[in-house]
Amino acid sequence: MKTIIEMTNIKKSYKMGDNILEVLKGIDLSITEGEFVAILGPSGSGKSTIMNIMGCIDAKSQGKYLLDGKNIENFSEDELAIVRNDKIGFVFQKFNLLPRLSTLNNVEMPILLRGGSSKEAKTKAKVYLDMVGLGDRMHHKPIELSGGQQQRVAIARALVGEPELILADEPTGNLDQTSGKEIMALFKKLNDEGNTIVMITHDEKIASQAKRVIRIVDGLIEPSFIL
Repeated sequence: MKTIIEMTNIKKSYKMGDNILEVLKGIDLSITEGEFVAILGPSGSGKSTIMNIMGCIDAKSQGKYLLDGKNIENFSEDELAIVRNDKIGFVFQKFNLLPRLSTLNNVEMPILLRGGSSKEAKTKAKVYLDMVGLGDRMHHKPIELSGGQQQRVAIARALVGEPELILADEPTGNLDQTSGKEIMALFKKLNDEGNTIVMITHDEKIASQAKRVIRIVDGLIEPSFIL
């Protein structure tokens, strides 16, 4: 199995006036193709910062980060945007769907952004909406869907570009218990089909459903907790 993510001594700090806030204090972490990994930690532990660095949304302060074997440190913003769209599918807690567009149009976006044709985008979007059980809701707008359904649309959008990595940030955080269970069942199914998933969560019950759990405490991995 090839390594999708390799982090070596990753540090991240922010300047707050005259003070330096250390968020990540030296993270060593590798994730291989086909894994389902949960990164678990309380608010402020640094877990979302790790995801942002993995997803090329934020830059590390120190250390080495390889994504699919490539060092992205010197990539331009345009090159990073291409990486984000081609290699990574994002699922956010607040869904981040465009409210004026139909579910079909929302799911089409990654294909259109990479220069695909309208026909290709529509065809693939329909396939992935069917996969998440929303083929009959493709012309509905987000406001017409439940929270669980909106998250399914967000997952279809993350998958439509067939990325090598799915990053999910608190994907059940805004959902009721039943919808949360449905989303986790969907993630397990996707992982069983070969998708590599990294999930950020503060919920131990949610984290325990991944195949590997890594706990972050005060910007460091807690060694005794790596499963």
